[in-house]
Amino acid sequence: MSIPDPLLPLPDMPLNLPQELSGEDQLKAAFVSASDHVNLHAMAWPAKDRNGRLVPPPAEHVLHDLAHAYSLVEEERLFESPRLGDVTVVTELPECGMCVEKGRYDAIVEVRGEKAGAFLCNAHYLEYGSGTLGASGDTYLMLFGEVPQSVQKDCNILLEAQGRQPMF
Repeated sequence: MSIPDPLLPLPDMPLNLPQELSGEDQLKAAFVSASDHVNLHAMAWPAKDRNGRLVPPPAEHVLHDLAHAYSLVEEERLFESPRLGDVTVVTELPECGMCVEKGRYDAIVEVRGEKAGAFLCNAHYLEYGSGTLGASGDTYLMLFGEVPQSVQKDCNILLEAQGRQPMF
């Protein structure tokens, strides 16, 4: 049985550091360059399909998030491939901040000219959400029971390889 790689890689690009730097200055420049690289390539995933219907992010993104949430790989690898922020798996859905329906999205909304976080149901997300998950600050909330079977299987394989109990 092969062990799956749960992380989506960042684009592979060299860090362009000034040649004249050394020591701590070079380390600081490398950190700034790496941070800029991560921010530049932050995930922005559409919340809707071509027909305008709200859809969850793909299974690969769910696995990536679970890898971070449950340390399914070494800590160093988690730092190399940061969380996407477009999906998170939860045990229950919160109430929408604008009605009594279940909130499917954790979104940034504008209220009286101020930005604030809110849980939104599908209808209110369509009205107030950005339509983009991840880099926008909006996140799709997925229940454990909705995690795709392929992701459940991969999580359990990774946990077993670490000598840990299965998640699903």
